[in-house]
Amino acid sequence: LAEHGPHPIGVRTLQLIDRRRADILNTREGEPTARYDRPLTVEVWYPATLAPGQKPGGEYQGVITRDPAVVVTLRGRAVRNAAPLANEGGYPLIIVSHGYPGDRYLMSHLCENLAGKGYVVASISHKDSTYDDQKAFGSTLYNRPLDQLFVLNDLDRLGRKGSGEFLEGLVDASRAGVVGYSMGGYG
Repeated sequence: LAEHGPHPIGVRTLQLIDRRRADILNTREGEPTARYDRPLTVEVWYPATLAPGQKPGGEYQGVITRDPAVVVTLRGRAVRNAAPLANEGGYPLIIVSHGYPGDRYLMSHLCENLAGKGYVVASISHKDSTYDDQKAFGSTLYNRPLDQLFVLNDLDRLGRKGSGEFLEGLVDASRAGVVGYSMGGYG
């Protein structure tokens, strides 16, 4: 299964916002539930078409490690903002969810591998649960499954005909799976 698939790989970063999510870190007993717009950064890998002469490969710069003082550059096979490879009916969607703490690049090698085999892969940086913004564990317990469901639904929306987004017609969210590591599996 480690062998690379037949497709070149594209990658893009999405900024998604789940409006009016319950804010458990700022809700106080006896008061109304605090709400906020929860931002989620999502890295999306997909089968791509490379321009003539364009070679596979790229970098993920500024990746924060378990020690937030250590920032690295990862190298991979994906080409940033490459043109999507059209597929009648779209590609199945896989959502990747990191552990506590972690980030969306934690399993980038797996994400690239799956995209090369004909999947759209969306890896979430879960707010309050990343290496550089880790908060109380209760936020992860509450938000992890909601983040995964929100990303599934939002990528379904972005993949629909008429969305005007790069995912239009590219993703088939009715055929979806979740890969989770540690708390990602809990979700």
